[in-house]
Amino acid sequence: MNRDRLFALIYLSLLAIHLVSGEIEFSFLTALTKPALLTSLIVYFFLNLSLYGKSPFAYLILFGLVFSLGGDVVLMFQDRGSFFIFGLGSFMLAHVLYIIAFSKTYEQNHEIKLLKRYGWVMILVVGYGYFFFNAIKEFLHDMIGPVMVYTMVISLMLLIALNRYKKVSPRSFRSIAIGAILFVASDSILAWNKFVHELDHSHFLIMITYGLAQYCISYGAVIQVRDISVKSIEE
Repeated sequence: MNRDRLFALIYLSLLAIHLVSGEIEFSFLTALTKPALLTSLIVYFFLNLSLYGKSPFAYLILFGLVFSLGGDVVLMFQDRGSFFIFGLGSFMLAHVLYIIAFSKTYEQNHEIKLLKRYGWVMILVVGYGYFFFNAIKEFLHDMIGPVMVYTMVISLMLLIALNRYKKVSPRSFRSIAIGAILFVASDSILAWNKFVHELDHSHFLIMITYGLAQYCISYGAVIQVRDISVKSIEE
């Protein structure tokens, strides 16, 4: 079993334990495994940096994962005071780092641009963000400003992830694009559940999409880190 498959097995096992513990309301195990998910991704990503070399892209993704971990920890206490807004801010910073990574560190910097060639993709993503925000805004009250900004940032993150098309290897593009889509899905479920209406099995739905989103982004980034290393050796 190679290193990537071994880590995938470990990570997906942690995610499964977290999901099951949440469903049976085993709060201690749920609280223990939630930060363990991002911690394991950070360790996995850092080990790959050590093996394949460091780059601006790698550091941006690494710190994006660190801010995501911070958001996870803070949101565990979201029922107390202003913790939700701090958690939201931490994830917003993670998305900003992802945006910079996805937009500034292409492996092949040629002129083909997905968003320029396929304008319907931009319409679809922006349209979803607009209509979803409008569907929940009457329930947001004093959170309307932060949620509006967050919606714009995560929508931009998805657009920039999709715009990596043909600028990086197909495997890296597919993995990060799927991760970005799942991230938007997870945050949409979370927002609807928190502000509009509590959903059945909301913890399961939020965390399975979020957990897979962060894994796909991390794995796609690892592929690009390796590609950058190979390219630098060839040059």
